[in-house]
Amino acid sequence: MPSQDDSCALLESSSDIKVHKKRWLILLLFSLVAIMQDTIWNTWNPIESTATVVYGWSDDLIELLSNYGYIFYVIAFLPVVLILKTSLRKAMCFSAFLMTLGTMWRALYLQDPNVNKKTFTVSCHICSILNGIANIAVGSAPLAISAVWFPPEQRVTATAIATVFTGMSSGMSFLLSSLIVRPIDSLLPNGTMPSPEDITPELLDALIQDLRYYMFSNAIPAGLLFVFIVAFFPSSPATPPSISSKQTRLSLLASFKSVLMNRGAWLIVLGLAISQGVLSAWTAKQVVKLCKICVGPACLKRSWIRYLGVYTALATTVSTVIIAQIADRTKIRVKQTVALMLSLACFVFLLLSLISLGIIKFGSLFFLKVCITFFMIIGNSLVVSTMPLLMEMAMEICYPASEAVVGGCISLSVNIATVILLSMFHIPGIGMEWLDYLLPLSCMVAVLALLPVRVEYNRKMLDSEVCLIDREESRSSNDIEQ
Repeated sequence: MPSQDDSCALLESSSDIKVHKKRWLILLLFSLVAIMQDTIWNTWNPIESTATVVYGWSDDLIELLSNYGYIFYVIAFLPVVLILKTSLRKAMCFSAFLMTLGTMWRALYLQDPNVNKKTFTVSCHICSILNGIANIAVGSAPLAISAVWFPPEQRVTATAIATVFTGMSSGMSFLLSSLIVRPIDSLLPNGTMPSPEDITPELLDALIQDLRYYMFSNAIPAGLLFVFIVAFFPSSPATPPSISSKQTRLSLLASFKSVLMNRGAWLIVLGLAISQGVLSAWTAKQVVKLCKICVGPACLKRSWIRYLGVYTALATTVSTVIIAQIADRTKIRVKQTVALMLSLACFVFLLLSLISLGIIKFGSLFFLKVCITFFMIIGNSLVVSTMPLLMEMAMEICYPASEAVVGGCISLSVNIATVILLSMFHIPGIGMEWLDYLLPLSCMVAVLALLPVRVEYNRKMLDSEVCLIDREESRSSNDIEQ
Protein backbone atom coordinates (compact mmCIF):
# COMPACT_ATOMS: atom_id res chain seq x y z
CA MET A 1 0.00 0.00 0.00
CA PRO A 2 1.30 3.48 -0.75
CA SER A 3 1.88 5.98 2.01
CA GLN A 4 -0.36 9.00 2.43
CA ASP A 5 2.29 11.24 0.91
CA ASP A 6 2.52 8.99 -2.13
CA SER A 7 -1.26 8.96 -2.44
CA CYS A 8 -1.45 12.73 -2.26
CA ALA A 9 1.29 13.11 -4.84
CA LEU A 10 -0.43 10.69 -7.18
CA LEU A 11 -3.74 12.46 -6.82
CA GLU A 12 -2.22 15.85 -7.59
CA SER A 13 -0.20 14.56 -10.53
CA SER A 14 -3.11 12.78 -12.17
CA SER A 15 -4.33 14.39 -15.36
CA ASP A 16 -8.00 14.51 -14.33
CA ILE A 17 -7.63 15.08 -10.58
CA LYS A 18 -6.54 18.31 -8.94
CA VAL A 19 -6.66 19.72 -5.42
CA HIS A 20 -7.67 23.39 -5.53
CA LYS A 21 -6.50 26.04 -3.07
CA LYS A 22 -9.93 27.66 -3.33
CA ARG A 23 -11.33 24.80 -1.23
CA TRP A 24 -10.34 26.66 1.95
CA LEU A 25 -12.24 29.77 0.83
CA ILE A 26 -15.31 27.62 0.16
CA LEU A 27 -15.01 26.04 3.61
CA LEU A 28 -14.54 29.46 5.24
CA LEU A 29 -17.63 30.90 3.54
CA PHE A 30 -19.73 27.89 4.51
CA SER A 31 -18.50 28.03 8.12
CA LEU A 32 -19.35 31.74 8.37
CA VAL A 33 -22.84 31.07 7.00
CA ALA A 34 -23.26 28.25 9.54
CA ILE A 35 -22.16 30.50 12.41
CA MET A 36 -24.49 33.27 11.25
CA GLN A 37 -27.45 30.93 10.81
CA ASP A 38 -27.09 29.59 14.35
CA THR A 39 -26.52 33.08 15.75
CA ILE A 40 -29.82 34.20 14.21
CA TRP A 41 -31.49 31.11 15.67
CA ASN A 42 -30.24 32.11 19.13
CA THR A 43 -31.19 35.80 18.81
CA TRP A 44 -33.61 36.04 21.71
CA ASN A 45 -32.33 33.72 24.42
CA PRO A 46 -29.50 36.07 25.56
CA ILE A 47 -31.96 39.01 25.82
CA GLU A 48 -35.03 37.13 26.98
CA SER A 49 -35.68 39.55 29.88
CA THR A 50 -35.50 42.59 27.61
CA ALA A 51 -37.91 41.11 25.07
CA THR A 52 -40.32 40.13 27.84
CA VAL A 53 -40.43 43.64 29.30
CA VAL A 54 -40.44 45.63 26.05
CA TYR A 55 -42.86 43.51 24.00
CA GLY A 56 -44.70 41.59 26.68
CA TRP A 57 -43.59 38.26 25.23
CA SER A 58 -44.05 35.11 27.24
CA ASP A 59 -41.36 32.49 27.80
CA ASP A 60 -43.33 30.12 25.57
CA LEU A 61 -43.26 32.60 22.67
CA ILE A 62 -39.50 33.06 22.95
CA GLU A 63 -39.06 29.30 23.06
CA LEU A 64 -41.28 28.95 19.99
CA LEU A 65 -39.06 31.35 18.05
CA SER A 66 -36.15 29.00 18.77
CA ASN A 67 -38.14 25.84 18.11
CA TYR A 68 -39.03 26.96 14.59
CA GLY A 69 -35.54 25.80 13.67
CA TYR A 70 -36.44 22.24 14.63
CA ILE A 71 -40.04 22.32 13.39
CA PHE A 72 -39.32 23.54 9.87
CA TYR A 73 -36.25 21.32 9.60
CA VAL A 74 -38.71 18.44 9.48
CA ILE A 75 -41.38 20.18 7.37
CA ALA A 76 -39.09 21.46 4.59
CA PHE A 77 -36.46 18.72 4.76
CA LEU A 78 -37.12 16.86 1.49
CA PRO A 79 -37.35 19.84 -0.93
CA VAL A 80 -34.23 21.51 0.49
CA VAL A 81 -32.22 18.28 0.39
CA LEU A 82 -33.31 17.86 -3.24
CA ILE A 83 -31.95 21.34 -4.01
CA LEU A 84 -28.72 20.48 -2.19
CA LYS A 85 -28.30 17.24 -4.12
CA THR A 86 -28.95 19.04 -7.40
CA SER A 87 -26.58 21.93 -6.76
CA LEU A 88 -24.49 22.87 -3.74
CA ARG A 89 -24.33 26.46 -4.98
CA LYS A 90 -28.11 26.78 -5.35
CA ALA A 91 -28.67 25.37 -1.87
CA MET A 92 -26.20 27.79 -0.27
CA CYS A 93 -27.56 30.78 -2.22
CA PHE A 94 -31.08 29.78 -1.18
CA SER A 95 -30.12 29.48 2.50
CA ALA A 96 -28.15 32.73 2.58
CA PHE A 97 -31.04 34.52 0.83
CA LEU A 98 -33.57 33.27 3.40
CA MET A 99 -31.33 34.40 6.24
CA THR A 100 -30.89 37.84 4.66
CA LEU A 101 -34.59 38.23 3.87
CA GLY A 102 -35.68 37.27 7.38
CA THR A 103 -33.18 39.41 9.29
CA MET A 104 -33.60 42.45 7.01
CA TRP A 105 -37.38 42.21 7.26
CA ARG A 106 -37.15 42.07 11.05
CA ALA A 107 -34.60 44.90 11.29
CA LEU A 108 -36.42 47.26 8.90
CA TYR A 109 -39.74 46.77 10.67
CA LEU A 110 -38.18 47.71 14.00
CA GLN A 111 -36.46 50.71 12.38
CA ASP A 112 -39.90 52.21 11.65
CA PRO A 113 -40.86 54.30 14.74
CA ASN A 114 -44.57 53.86 13.94
CA VAL A 115 -44.53 50.06 13.84
CA ASN A 116 -46.59 48.40 16.57
CA LYS A 117 -45.45 45.53 18.77
CA LYS A 118 -47.72 42.99 17.08
CA THR A 119 -46.34 43.74 13.61
CA PHE A 120 -42.76 43.42 14.83
CA THR A 121 -43.62 40.16 16.59
CA VAL A 122 -45.02 38.77 13.33
CA SER A 123 -41.79 39.76 11.53
CA CYS A 124 -39.81 37.86 14.18
CA HIS A 125 -41.91 34.75 13.57
CA ILE A 126 -41.29 35.03 9.82
CA CYS A 127 -37.54 35.53 10.35
CA SER A 128 -37.31 32.46 12.60
CA ILE A 129 -39.23 30.32 10.10
CA LEU A 130 -37.05 31.40 7.16
CA ASN A 131 -33.90 30.85 9.21
CA GLY A 132 -35.16 27.42 10.26
CA ILE A 133 -35.55 26.42 6.61
CA ALA A 134 -32.04 27.75 5.89
CA ASN A 135 -30.73 25.45 8.61
CA ILE A 136 -31.52 22.37 6.51
CA ALA A 137 -28.86 23.05 3.89
CA VAL A 138 -26.38 24.23 6.52
CA GLY A 139 -26.85 21.06 8.57
CA SER A 140 -26.82 18.68 5.62
CA ALA A 141 -23.99 20.12 3.48
CA PRO A 142 -20.75 19.36 5.41
CA LEU A 143 -20.33 15.89 3.87
CA ALA A 144 -21.05 17.25 0.40
CA ILE A 145 -18.48 20.05 0.74
CA SER A 146 -15.75 17.74 2.00
CA ALA A 147 -16.44 15.20 -0.78
CA VAL A 148 -16.65 17.70 -3.64
CA TRP A 149 -13.79 20.02 -2.70
CA PHE A 150 -11.30 18.07 -0.56
CA PRO A 151 -8.95 15.14 -1.22
CA PRO A 152 -9.41 11.91 0.78
CA GLU A 153 -6.65 12.78 3.29
CA GLN A 154 -8.45 16.01 4.28
CA ARG A 155 -12.09 14.96 4.22
CA VAL A 156 -12.54 14.34 7.95
CA THR A 157 -10.91 17.68 8.80
CA ALA A 158 -13.13 19.51 6.32
CA THR A 159 -16.25 17.81 7.68
CA ALA A 160 -15.19 18.66 11.23
CA ILE A 161 -14.65 22.34 10.45
CA ALA A 162 -17.94 22.61 8.56
CA THR A 163 -19.78 20.87 11.40
CA VAL A 164 -18.40 22.31 14.64
CA PHE A 165 -18.09 25.99 13.80
CA THR A 166 -21.81 26.34 14.49
CA GLY A 167 -20.90 25.70 18.12
CA MET A 168 -19.30 29.13 18.21
CA SER A 169 -22.67 30.76 17.53
CA SER A 170 -23.74 30.55 21.18
CA GLY A 171 -20.72 32.63 22.06
CA MET A 172 -21.36 34.98 19.14
CA SER A 173 -24.98 35.71 20.11
CA PHE A 174 -23.98 36.22 23.74
CA LEU A 175 -21.12 38.53 22.71
CA LEU A 176 -23.33 40.61 20.41
CA SER A 177 -26.08 40.95 22.99
CA SER A 178 -23.57 41.90 25.71
CA LEU A 179 -21.98 44.59 23.54
CA ILE A 180 -25.16 46.08 22.09
CA VAL A 181 -28.10 45.52 24.44
CA ARG A 182 -27.67 47.03 27.88
CA PRO A 183 -28.76 44.81 30.79
CA ILE A 184 -32.31 45.78 31.55
CA ASP A 185 -31.74 45.88 35.29
CA SER A 186 -29.03 48.55 34.81
CA LEU A 187 -31.62 51.01 33.52
CA LEU A 188 -33.23 51.42 36.93
CA PRO A 189 -31.53 53.21 39.87
CA ASN A 190 -32.00 50.33 42.31
CA GLY A 191 -30.68 47.73 39.83
CA THR A 192 -33.80 45.57 39.98
CA MET A 193 -35.65 43.88 37.16
CA PRO A 194 -38.36 46.30 36.01
CA SER A 195 -41.99 45.45 35.55
CA PRO A 196 -44.00 46.86 32.60
CA GLU A 197 -45.25 49.63 34.92
CA ASP A 198 -41.68 50.77 35.56
CA ILE A 199 -40.96 51.38 31.89
CA THR A 200 -41.01 55.10 31.20
CA PRO A 201 -41.00 56.43 27.62
CA GLU A 202 -37.30 57.27 27.99
CA LEU A 203 -36.42 53.77 29.18
CA LEU A 204 -38.51 52.22 26.41
CA ASP A 205 -36.78 54.35 23.76
CA ALA A 206 -33.36 53.33 25.11
CA LEU A 207 -34.24 49.64 24.99
CA ILE A 208 -35.78 49.80 21.52
CA GLN A 209 -32.74 51.68 20.19
CA ASP A 210 -30.48 48.91 21.53
CA LEU A 211 -32.71 46.32 19.88
CA ARG A 212 -32.53 48.15 16.55
CA TYR A 213 -28.76 47.97 16.56
CA TYR A 214 -28.97 44.34 17.69
CA MET A 215 -31.27 43.43 14.79
CA PHE A 216 -28.90 45.03 12.28
CA SER A 217 -25.95 43.17 13.86
CA ASN A 218 -27.64 40.06 12.43
CA ALA A 219 -28.99 41.53 9.20
CA ILE A 220 -25.86 43.26 7.85
CA PRO A 221 -23.49 40.24 8.18
CA ALA A 222 -26.19 37.98 6.71
CA GLY A 223 -26.54 40.29 3.71
CA LEU A 224 -22.79 40.46 3.15
CA LEU A 225 -22.50 36.68 3.32
CA PHE A 226 -25.28 36.36 0.74
CA VAL A 227 -23.30 38.61 -1.63
CA PHE A 228 -20.11 36.59 -1.04
CA ILE A 229 -21.90 33.28 -1.59
CA VAL A 230 -23.39 34.50 -4.89
CA ALA A 231 -20.02 35.85 -6.03
CA PHE A 232 -17.54 33.21 -4.83
CA PHE A 233 -19.32 29.91 -4.12
CA PRO A 234 -19.49 27.47 -7.07
CA SER A 235 -21.02 24.02 -6.73
CA SER A 236 -17.78 22.19 -7.47
CA PRO A 237 -14.27 22.75 -8.79
CA ALA A 238 -13.53 22.43 -12.50
CA THR A 239 -11.41 19.35 -11.77
CA PRO A 240 -12.39 16.95 -8.95
CA PRO A 241 -10.01 16.35 -6.00
CA SER A 242 -10.46 12.57 -6.01
CA ILE A 243 -11.74 9.71 -8.12
CA SER A 244 -14.68 9.05 -5.79
CA SER A 245 -15.89 12.64 -6.11
CA LYS A 246 -16.17 12.11 -9.90
CA GLN A 247 -18.46 9.11 -9.59
CA THR A 248 -22.18 9.54 -10.19
CA ARG A 249 -24.21 9.35 -6.99
CA LEU A 250 -27.50 7.52 -6.56
CA SER A 251 -30.71 9.43 -7.14
CA LEU A 252 -32.53 11.07 -4.24
CA LEU A 253 -34.94 8.16 -3.71
CA ALA A 254 -32.24 5.54 -4.27
CA SER A 255 -29.99 7.33 -1.75
CA PHE A 256 -32.73 7.37 0.88
CA LYS A 257 -33.40 3.69 0.20
CA SER A 258 -29.69 2.90 0.50
CA VAL A 259 -29.51 4.63 3.90
CA LEU A 260 -32.76 3.15 5.20
CA MET A 261 -31.84 -0.40 4.12
CA ASN A 262 -28.35 -0.20 5.62
CA ARG A 263 -28.32 -1.56 9.17
CA GLY A 264 -24.93 -0.02 9.91
CA ALA A 265 -26.14 3.42 8.82
CA TRP A 266 -29.17 3.15 11.10
CA LEU A 267 -26.98 2.28 14.07
CA ILE A 268 -24.61 5.16 13.38
CA VAL A 269 -27.51 7.59 13.01
CA LEU A 270 -28.99 6.25 16.26
CA GLY A 271 -25.70 6.67 18.11
CA LEU A 272 -25.28 10.21 16.83
CA ALA A 273 -28.89 11.21 17.57
CA ILE A 274 -28.71 9.96 21.15
CA SER A 275 -25.28 11.33 22.09
CA GLN A 276 -25.51 14.68 20.29
CA GLY A 277 -29.22 15.22 21.00
CA VAL A 278 -28.93 14.68 24.76
CA LEU A 279 -25.86 16.91 24.93
CA SER A 280 -27.69 19.66 23.01
CA ALA A 281 -30.68 19.46 25.36
CA TRP A 282 -28.43 19.52 28.43
CA THR A 283 -26.50 22.49 27.05
CA ALA A 284 -29.74 24.38 26.39
CA LYS A 285 -30.63 24.04 30.07
CA GLN A 286 -27.14 24.35 31.55
CA VAL A 287 -27.66 27.91 32.82
CA VAL A 288 -30.79 26.90 34.76
CA LYS A 289 -29.16 23.74 36.10
CA LEU A 290 -25.70 25.00 37.03
CA CYS A 291 -26.90 28.18 38.76
CA LYS A 292 -28.51 25.93 41.40
CA ILE A 293 -25.13 24.48 42.41
CA CYS A 294 -23.89 26.22 45.54
CA VAL A 295 -21.09 26.10 48.09
CA GLY A 296 -22.73 27.33 51.26
CA PRO A 297 -24.64 30.53 50.50
CA ALA A 298 -22.62 31.24 47.33
CA CYS A 299 -23.98 29.81 44.07
CA LEU A 300 -22.71 29.84 40.51
CA LYS A 301 -23.76 33.04 38.75
CA ARG A 302 -25.54 33.13 35.41
CA SER A 303 -22.95 35.46 33.91
CA TRP A 304 -20.14 33.02 34.78
CA ILE A 305 -22.11 30.08 33.34
CA ARG A 306 -22.70 31.95 30.07
CA TYR A 307 -19.00 32.69 29.75
CA LEU A 308 -18.35 29.02 30.54
CA GLY A 309 -20.51 28.18 27.52
CA VAL A 310 -18.36 30.43 25.34
CA TYR A 311 -15.10 28.87 26.58
CA THR A 312 -16.52 25.38 26.15
CA ALA A 313 -17.65 26.09 22.59
CA LEU A 314 -14.23 27.46 21.61
CA ALA A 315 -12.33 24.58 23.23
CA THR A 316 -14.68 22.03 21.65
CA THR A 317 -14.18 23.55 18.20
CA VAL A 318 -10.40 23.44 18.48
CA SER A 319 -10.27 19.90 19.89
CA THR A 320 -12.67 18.57 17.23
CA VAL A 321 -10.52 19.93 14.41
CA ILE A 322 -7.35 18.52 16.02
CA ILE A 323 -8.87 15.05 16.42
CA ALA A 324 -10.13 15.17 12.82
CA GLN A 325 -6.63 16.02 11.59
CA ILE A 326 -5.22 13.08 13.55
CA ALA A 327 -7.83 10.84 11.90
CA ASP A 328 -6.83 12.15 8.46
CA ARG A 329 -3.09 11.79 9.02
CA THR A 330 -3.09 8.39 10.70
CA LYS A 331 -4.78 5.07 10.04
CA ILE A 332 -6.85 4.96 13.22
CA ARG A 333 -9.66 2.48 13.74
CA VAL A 334 -12.55 4.92 13.65
CA LYS A 335 -15.19 2.75 15.32
CA GLN A 336 -12.89 1.72 18.18
CA THR A 337 -11.65 5.29 18.63
CA VAL A 338 -15.19 6.67 18.79
CA ALA A 339 -16.23 3.97 21.27
CA LEU A 340 -13.27 4.88 23.50
CA MET A 341 -14.05 8.61 23.30
CA LEU A 342 -17.71 8.08 24.18
CA SER A 343 -16.76 5.78 27.07
CA LEU A 344 -14.45 8.44 28.48
CA ALA A 345 -17.19 11.04 28.00
CA CYS A 346 -19.57 8.77 29.91
CA PHE A 347 -17.20 8.77 32.89
CA VAL A 348 -16.63 12.55 32.72
CA PHE A 349 -20.35 13.31 32.46
CA LEU A 350 -21.05 10.92 35.32
CA LEU A 351 -18.81 13.05 37.55
CA LEU A 352 -20.45 16.24 36.24
CA SER A 353 -23.92 14.83 36.91
CA LEU A 354 -22.94 13.83 40.45
CA ILE A 355 -21.84 17.44 41.04
CA SER A 356 -25.07 18.79 39.55
CA LEU A 357 -27.15 16.44 41.73
CA GLY A 358 -25.25 17.56 44.84
CA ILE A 359 -23.77 14.13 45.56
CA ILE A 360 -20.20 15.40 45.12
CA LYS A 361 -19.71 18.52 47.23
CA PHE A 362 -16.94 21.10 47.42
CA GLY A 363 -15.65 23.33 50.19
CA SER A 364 -14.57 26.11 47.83
CA LEU A 365 -16.52 27.88 45.08
CA PHE A 366 -13.28 28.38 43.16
CA PHE A 367 -12.50 24.64 43.17
CA LEU A 368 -16.10 23.95 42.12
CA LYS A 369 -15.72 26.28 39.13
CA VAL A 370 -12.41 24.67 38.13
CA CYS A 371 -13.87 21.15 38.21
CA ILE A 372 -17.04 22.07 36.32
CA THR A 373 -15.01 23.93 33.68
CA PHE A 374 -12.69 20.93 33.25
CA PHE A 375 -15.52 18.39 33.01
CA MET A 376 -17.59 20.57 30.67
CA ILE A 377 -14.72 21.15 28.23
CA ILE A 378 -13.47 17.55 28.25
CA GLY A 379 -16.94 15.97 28.05
CA ASN A 380 -18.21 18.26 25.31
CA SER A 381 -15.00 17.89 23.32
CA LEU A 382 -15.11 14.10 23.46
CA VAL A 383 -18.75 13.85 22.36
CA VAL A 384 -18.75 16.57 19.69
CA SER A 385 -15.46 15.29 18.21
CA THR A 386 -17.12 11.98 17.40
CA MET A 387 -19.65 13.62 15.08
CA PRO A 388 -17.43 14.24 12.00
CA LEU A 389 -15.79 10.82 12.47
CA LEU A 390 -19.17 9.07 12.50
CA MET A 391 -20.52 11.19 9.64
CA GLU A 392 -17.60 10.16 7.45
CA MET A 393 -17.96 6.54 8.56
CA ALA A 394 -21.66 6.60 7.63
CA MET A 395 -20.78 8.04 4.23
CA GLU A 396 -18.22 5.30 3.65
CA ILE A 397 -20.65 2.46 4.25
CA CYS A 398 -23.48 4.17 2.31
CA TYR A 399 -21.38 5.14 -0.74
CA PRO A 400 -22.39 5.78 -3.55
CA ALA A 401 -25.43 7.33 -1.85
CA SER A 402 -25.60 11.13 -2.06
CA GLU A 403 -23.68 13.04 0.61
CA ALA A 404 -26.63 15.44 0.83
CA VAL A 405 -28.96 12.60 1.80
CA VAL A 406 -26.58 10.93 4.28
CA GLY A 407 -25.70 14.24 5.91
CA GLY A 408 -29.34 15.28 5.90
CA CYS A 409 -30.50 12.08 7.59
CA ILE A 410 -27.88 12.48 10.32
CA SER A 411 -28.70 16.14 10.91
CA LEU A 412 -32.45 15.45 10.86
CA SER A 413 -32.11 12.68 13.44
CA VAL A 414 -30.11 14.89 15.80
CA ASN A 415 -32.68 17.69 15.46
CA ILE A 416 -35.58 15.32 16.13
CA ALA A 417 -33.86 13.87 19.20
CA THR A 418 -33.14 17.36 20.54
CA VAL A 419 -36.68 18.67 20.07
CA ILE A 420 -38.18 15.54 21.68
CA LEU A 421 -35.98 16.00 24.74
CA LEU A 422 -36.65 19.75 24.97
CA SER A 423 -40.40 19.20 24.62
CA MET A 424 -40.32 16.89 27.64
CA PHE A 425 -39.61 19.90 29.87
CA HIS A 426 -43.21 21.01 29.24
CA ILE A 427 -44.54 17.92 31.05
CA PRO A 428 -45.86 19.20 34.42
CA GLY A 429 -43.68 18.24 37.36
CA ILE A 430 -41.01 16.44 35.33
CA GLY A 431 -38.20 18.75 36.49
CA MET A 432 -34.70 18.54 35.06
CA GLU A 433 -32.91 16.06 37.31
CA TRP A 434 -33.60 13.22 34.85
CA LEU A 435 -31.31 14.94 32.34
CA ASP A 436 -28.37 14.45 34.71
CA TYR A 437 -28.92 10.70 34.62
CA LEU A 438 -29.51 10.70 30.86
CA LEU A 439 -26.30 12.58 29.99
CA PRO A 440 -23.78 9.82 30.89
CA LEU A 441 -26.25 7.10 29.93
CA SER A 442 -26.59 8.50 26.39
CA CYS A 443 -22.87 8.06 25.76
CA MET A 444 -22.98 4.43 26.85
CA VAL A 445 -26.07 3.70 24.73
CA ALA A 446 -24.30 5.26 21.74
CA VAL A 447 -21.32 2.93 22.31
CA LEU A 448 -23.61 -0.10 22.41
CA ALA A 449 -25.31 1.04 19.20
CA LEU A 450 -21.98 1.33 17.37
CA LEU A 451 -20.45 -1.99 18.42
CA PRO A 452 -22.37 -4.17 15.88
CA VAL A 453 -21.52 -1.83 12.96
CA ARG A 454 -19.39 -3.44 10.29
CA VAL A 455 -17.28 -0.71 8.75
CA GLU A 456 -16.67 -0.92 5.00
CA TYR A 457 -14.56 1.85 3.51
CA ASN A 458 -16.13 1.73 0.06
CA ARG A 459 -15.20 5.26 -0.97
CA LYS A 460 -11.73 5.24 0.54
CA MET A 461 -10.89 1.89 -1.07
CA LEU A 462 -11.86 3.26 -4.49
CA ASP A 463 -9.51 6.22 -4.07
CA SER A 464 -6.73 3.98 -2.73
CA GLU A 465 -7.05 1.47 -5.56
CA VAL A 466 -6.82 4.22 -8.15
CA CYS A 467 -3.70 5.55 -6.48
CA LEU A 468 -2.14 2.08 -6.59
CA ILE A 469 -3.00 1.71 -10.28
CA ASP A 470 -1.56 5.13 -11.04
CA ARG A 471 1.64 4.27 -9.23
CA GLU A 472 2.01 0.96 -11.07
CA GLU A 473 1.43 2.69 -14.42
CA SER A 474 4.02 5.29 -13.52
CA ARG A 475 6.57 2.58 -12.69
CA SER A 476 5.82 0.76 -15.95
CA SER A 477 6.34 3.95 -17.93
CA ASN A 478 9.65 4.54 -16.21
CA ASP A 479 10.77 0.99 -16.99
CA ILE A 480 9.89 1.40 -20.67
CA GLU A 481 11.78 4.70 -20.87
CA GLN A 482 14.82 3.08 -19.33
